[in-house]
Amino acid sequence: MNTTNDKIRYTAFKLFLERGYEATNIRDICSRVDIKAASMYFYYKSKQELFFSIYDDIWSEELECMRNIPELAEKTAPDTKLYHLFKNTIEYNIRDMIKFKFLLRYHLFPPEEIAVVIVEKYKYWTNQENELIQVIIKQCMDNKLLYDNRSLKEYLREYRKFVNLHVTDMILSNIRLSGSELDHLWNKFWNCTMLNG
Repeated sequence: MNTTNDKIRYTAFKLFLERGYEATNIRDICSRVDIKAASMYFYYKSKQELFFSIYDDIWSEELECMRNIPELAEKTAPDTKLYHLFKNTIEYNIRDMIKFKFLLRYHLFPPEEIAVVIVEKYKYWTNQENELIQVIIKQCMDNKLLYDNRSLKEYLREYRKFVNLHVTDMILSNIRLSGSELDHLWNKFWNCTMLNG
């Protein structure tokens, strides 16, 4: 929050989350940051550019967090890597739940003006995440930790469904899961869904 750009982004994020895209305008952002519109346009050409700058940063930050999980770089069993990916993804979203709320709002209720772009960006970012996840699932399959009676895509779909369910549930219930609860959920998922699906 040291620079004008930080203040613009913070204010815009809050307004987009609280009021929605359509109800947020440049004047409101400028008024709260105490700058003139000309100053805002020095940083962003439009409200849409500002919105997608925030949107892309949220996805990029989560992806970077996933890529930097220490256990993924270690010589660890691939099922353990997948567990750490799950646990770190949940913990990341617990720490920064407000950012996932932002994404959830715009994925569930995309404003008509930007709906097509949101769909395209969502596909791009989920494909980036899927690439990382698929590498680990493939290692599990290659090491016979998962059966080859299902495809890589099926395992990926099950994994994503499981993670998204619990992140969304935490947001809707406002209940944060403890480490032991995450362990229990993972063991149940791995044994009942991944191994027995």
